[in-house]
Amino acid sequence: MPVCPSCNYKEDYNFCRMCGTKVRHTFTNQEDQLFYPLKDRIITDDNELKHQAILSHTHDLVCAITEDGIYEYASPSYAKTLGVYPDELIGQHVLINAYPEDKHLISTILANMSKTKDASTFEYRKFHVNGTIVLLECKGAPIITATGEIEGFVFISRDVTEKRQAEKKIQNSEKLSVIGHLAASIAHEVRNPLTTIKGFIQLFSETQQPKKTMIYRDLIQHELSQIEHIIAEFMSLAKREYAYTESLVMTDLLDEVLKQFEPVTEVKNIHIIRHYPKEYPLLISGQKTQLTQVFIHIIQNAIDSMESGGKLAVSIKKSARETLCIVIKDSGCGIDSKRIPHIGEPFYTTKERGIGLGLTICNKIINEHNGFFHVSSEENDGTSITITLPMKTPELYVVEV
Repeated sequence: MPVCPSCNYKEDYNFCRMCGTKVRHTFTNQEDQLFYPLKDRIITDDNELKHQAILSHTHDLVCAITEDGIYEYASPSYAKTLGVYPDELIGQHVLINAYPEDKHLISTILANMSKTKDASTFEYRKFHVNGTIVLLECKGAPIITATGEIEGFVFISRDVTEKRQAEKKIQNSEKLSVIGHLAASIAHEVRNPLTTIKGFIQLFSETQQPKKTMIYRDLIQHELSQIEHIIAEFMSLAKREYAYTESLVMTDLLDEVLKQFEPVTEVKNIHIIRHYPKEYPLLISGQKTQLTQVFIHIIQNAIDSMESGGKLAVSIKKSARETLCIVIKDSGCGIDSKRIPHIGEPFYTTKERGIGLGLTICNKIINEHNGFFHVSSEENDGTSITITLPMKTPELYVVEV
């Protein structure tokens, strides 16, 4: 029996009833041998009960397999998700009931995990006992011993069949919506010039005046060119052209485009201002035809917005990240702030005549050049479009003397 360290009173409580001093109990070696294993077992059993409770109530599929792929444990959720009881899986290979086309994927992932000892995330399919296919999103990790050896794997899988089906429905719905917009745009934009052409052909047969015949012919030619332009825009959006890329001097490219608009800007009283860095040349690598198309479209939009004249500022800024920022700013009517988020979306246009693909194509070309496209505008205060493109380092040539 323990003795109180203060008054030497024998006490079997954990405190002395004579003086109140705390009394420490000690066990004999024989008692220790009986007590501590029992204590550890109680703790282990308690943890196991907690783990079993968690696994019994989870909807995820939890399993442990050997390094050879044999089931050692399967959670009760297998019965609900796949219709197979866990006891039926123990001793079976993990590929049992796997979708035939996914068996190679599972085997490859197991082999890679054994080699790298890294976790892995993947999707695979298994058959339910009723024959339906269940799509599972899986996360797996190797079980590594204290010596660094792999003794098996643990996997947690989640049924994502309905989720993926819902995503597919949304994607199909979006595709149908785009196709609907596409069909409506083509019908509207092509019908208008065709109606005009039909009318002028009718006038051809009714008039005997050569002068009017030439006017009608020119108008028909104009409308046919409009149809050709519409079709070209759709084709440009639909396919990616792998054209030859070359080194382009940004200032030269912009000057070539601006020169094309000089007659128009003079008539409309639009003053062009250039802000170019003194550094020369400022090189990029790209497809000249496509980038020219981008700048022509953006500058044309800027000019169209300035019906009563104004200023068109074109500037180039070199950033610290070895990129060029080309800013095209006009003093035109600007864009309503509610419309800005939709700029560049297919079939969205602020013009009376147009199918809303111009800036969509521009954005596509810029993305293919690893660039960025940004629009900022205020109504009645002009629009600023910033295009960011990666620079190309000028090549140095060594000349032997």
